[in-house]
Amino acid sequence: MKFAEIAILLREIVDRCPGLDGATITLIPQKAIYPHYQGYHINIKANFSRDTMGGLRKIVEGHDLMMQIKADAVVVYESRPT
Repeated sequence: MKFAEIAILLREIVDRCPGLDGATITLIPQKAIYPHYQGYHINIKANFSRDTMGGLRKIVEGHDLMMQIKADAVVVYESRPT
């Protein structure tokens, strides 16, 4: 994702997922994981409630993005090279 897309997505996440207050959100260069990709992944570390996870999933799917759930974080990314 590009910076402009990330700004829009993060604004929507902040507005619609109040349960993420206090979360740590970092941007990871996509090429750090996938060499042919440009832009960024969003890494969110938080204590996710069922409601917050459901809301986040709806936002991510609405932007045609992917979500990888890890033990301590969620990574939001594009499934195609940019």
